Amino acid sequence: MPRYALAALLWLGLTAWAAGILWISSMTRQELPESAFLFSDKFNHFVAFAAGGWLAASALRATSPRSAITNCLLLAITLLAIFGAVDETLQKFTPGRTGGDLHDWIADFLGAIVGALLTLPTHGRLERFLTRP
Repeated sequence: MPRYALAALLWLGLTAWAAGILWISSMTRQELPESAFLFSDKFNHFVAFAAGGWLAASALRATSPRSAITNCLLLAITLLAIFGAVDETLQKFTPGRTGGDLHDWIADFLGAIVGALLTLPTHGRLERFLTRP
């Protein structure tokens, strides 16, 4: 697979992830599936944003292989922190939801950090999908 195809696939995955987060955030408390309440709300935020952090950092690393890894990780974490803040703000406009929860945002932020850092041991596996010239 060419690098541009891998990068496009990762960006598509990140876009689908973000759309899914916004869709879930737009649901009223009654519309949320019962599975949303199986674990702690903060745990759910952490895991969801860890997945997003991995996707964002992997997409950035695949798009800019010559960029410093630190820059890709910091940019991914920053983008997800901003997205988490926007998501919490938008929840304020959803009937039956409070939104604006600082603790939810902190769980988002910590999940994004862990997810981005998970690209360190997993990026080599992604590189194996690339065709060699």
